[in-house]
Amino acid sequence: MTPPAVAASDTHRLAVVPGGGPVSGTRIGVPEGAGAGPCVMSVRSGQGWLRTAVLTTELAEVPAHHVAVDDDLAADWDLDVADRSQWQLERVEPAPIRKIVLELPTERDPRDAAKDVARAGLVGELLWVPRNHTDLSVPVDGVPHRVRELDVGGQHGVVARITRSTVVELYAPAARAGVDVVVLADTSASMAVEDLPAGRDPGHGSGSRWITRIDALRESLRQLLEIRMQVSGRVSRFALLEFDRRVRHSFPKGGGMVQLDAGAAGQLVTDFRQATALMRPSGGTDIGNALHAAANLLYQHGRPGNDKLIVLVSDGANWVPKGEAGTGEVVHTVEEPVSLMAHFQRDLGIRLHAIGISTVAMYQQRGGDMARPELIPNHTLLGELVKVGGGDPTTIGGLDVVAEYFGGLGGGIIHRVTDRLTDMARPGPLPERTRAALRALQHGGTEDWDRHREELKIRIIELAGRCDTEFLRAHNRSVWVDRFILQLSGRELGALVTNTAGTAGFLLGVSRGLRPQQSDAPFAPLRALLDELAVIGEGGGADYARVAGLCGTPADSPAGTQVAVMRRLHDVLEALHRQLTVPVAAQAHAQRPVVPPRAAEPRRNDVPTFVYRD
Repeated sequence: MTPPAVAASDTHRLAVVPGGGPVSGTRIGVPEGAGAGPCVMSVRSGQGWLRTAVLTTELAEVPAHHVAVDDDLAADWDLDVADRSQWQLERVEPAPIRKIVLELPTERDPRDAAKDVARAGLVGELLWVPRNHTDLSVPVDGVPHRVRELDVGGQHGVVARITRSTVVELYAPAARAGVDVVVLADTSASMAVEDLPAGRDPGHGSGSRWITRIDALRESLRQLLEIRMQVSGRVSRFALLEFDRRVRHSFPKGGGMVQLDAGAAGQLVTDFRQATALMRPSGGTDIGNALHAAANLLYQHGRPGNDKLIVLVSDGANWVPKGEAGTGEVVHTVEEPVSLMAHFQRDLGIRLHAIGISTVAMYQQRGGDMARPELIPNHTLLGELVKVGGGDPTTIGGLDVVAEYFGGLGGGIIHRVTDRLTDMARPGPLPERTRAALRALQHGGTEDWDRHREELKIRIIELAGRCDTEFLRAHNRSVWVDRFILQLSGRELGALVTNTAGTAGFLLGVSRGLRPQQSDAPFAPLRALLDELAVIGEGGGADYARVAGLCGTPADSPAGTQVAVMRRLHDVLEALHRQLTVPVAAQAHAQRPVVPPRAAEPRRNDVPTFVYRD
């Protein structure tokens, strides 16, 4: 059942005001009693609807049957209150976001960025999750970060909220992240078990095709190579080690680490393919020894300043904490693996990600012998390793899971935000300019902005035409280019300004469109006014105090600024028209014959004085 609307265009008026405090960004103001909390704002846009998650705040300053929104938010919506856009505000219960992956917009150390994200006050941040694949972003300290992945339990068309429990990860694309990677590939005997589904087998009707764990690893490494061949950027070194009870350096051939990306030599690519093809499962499993070898490689051959990452791919091993009897395949270790990895992460800055191949369910489905624990997938140790290794939670599954992880590894790096997320900052008080705009709403002031604008537009265009006619009669030259005046009438003067960007465009457009071609003395006041408007417009157009001082009337909102400027332009043009008609009137008076005075008569044909109706 759809919740009732809090407000809508047929019952409420949407007022665009200068942003600040509880009316800023996606925070909007509603009258007292309307109810505060998460909402979805829907605005008609063309043939569809634009939807945004907003947080409403009850404010005594917002009049009944009004909703106050920030002018910048109105600009994002491309909202024109003069057109009376169709809109609706509905109360919602946000779905908690389980996990969100944000892409870093700039080149920087992901560890530093993660600390900033934790302190950015994201707890409580709302997102509209559309049904299509529209790009989403989350602001972090005012900078939008694109959402690469979002887990809301499979829901779409909902408002979602970041909570204290939300897992936040940062993705740094290859072009903005240097990362040295050592892949540790488990080639112990258990990797020969054929218990991974690989899709339908065309040779056996509708049956599934099964592959061994080592085949899944080979296929994923081949896909990793293909992806790395398509990216280039920061120098990132790579090595592949395979291990059972011993560790063998599979790639590069000569040892060490090499750059493996779009710029790699053809021989390196051939060597990598041969190394993966020659992998053969045998022997037991010694994960501790493998970790030690990988850490040595990163320490000796990693690039200074790069992130250091071990990617452990294994079907697991039976393991018990240090001090208890070990069983299964863990038969030789340099040191208890978890303590060793904790040392590498803490003292050398090496992180570990682990990918667990196969599951107990897959093994059983394939008819695996449960009496042979050395063959049963066991990812307990992998989970403990990533806890101390600063990496992702253990990824477990079949070919698709391993391939998906390696696909991401080829294009960049993922870094988890481990510090506690902070709550959204409480909004400050309403700024005076926002209060002034809301007070004007209470007295009906802004409801007449569009009528004032239309009246002033007609009068300004008429005065411009009269000034041009008088100057052309006296000097045989036009004051303005006709097409500029026509453009001004239909563009800058033809629609109500509703946001800060529109205010700047209006001021700059007027300063250009009304600039006279002549530099004669009568035009000096108009030129001076237009020069000031251009300066304010170039500064962003939101200097309301400066506009108010220049025009001599209050200006505390985009629409109020537009009308104040148009009133001032009207007055200057009216004074210009009087000056241009004086010489003509004086000349006509000098040529007129002297006649006896007669009684005064009412003046019936004078143009009435323009009256502002506030």
